[in-house]
Amino acid sequence: MSNVKNGIWVLSRLFAVGLYFTSGLDKITHYDENINLMREHHVSGYFPPLMILLEAAGSIAITAGFLTRFTSIFMVILSIMSGFLFYPGYSHAHLMVWLKNISCCAGFLLLIIHGAGNWSLDNWLKKYFKNNKYVSI
Repeated sequence: MSNVKNGIWVLSRLFAVGLYFTSGLDKITHYDENINLMREHHVSGYFPPLMILLEAAGSIAITAGFLTRFTSIFMVILSIMSGFLFYPGYSHAHLMVWLKNISCCAGFLLLIIHGAGNWSLDNWLKKYFKNNKYVSI
């Protein structure tokens, strides 16, 4: 794969998680408001820390190409669940946000299918453990 394709692969991972990373940071900086919003939607108090972990740390992991397929599975679940939990009923604004969540799922599903690409920690670890005679998988 050429360097241009590898670079586009890295940018794609970054663009796929940009919205989630900023959302995770927002949940950290405005934690109380987010807790109240989630309570209004009957979401357990255990859920926000998990969302923050997935959105912030998961975004960093996907950008670095670390555990990309695994993390992308949870990002798909998060996208679909948050669409149903926080945007019930029909309004134009809710439809747009719900479609945004589903569109993000497409990128994560492609990452699940194709992996992180050549310029990723996943690829480096695969090569390292394959070539390391002292480690058996």
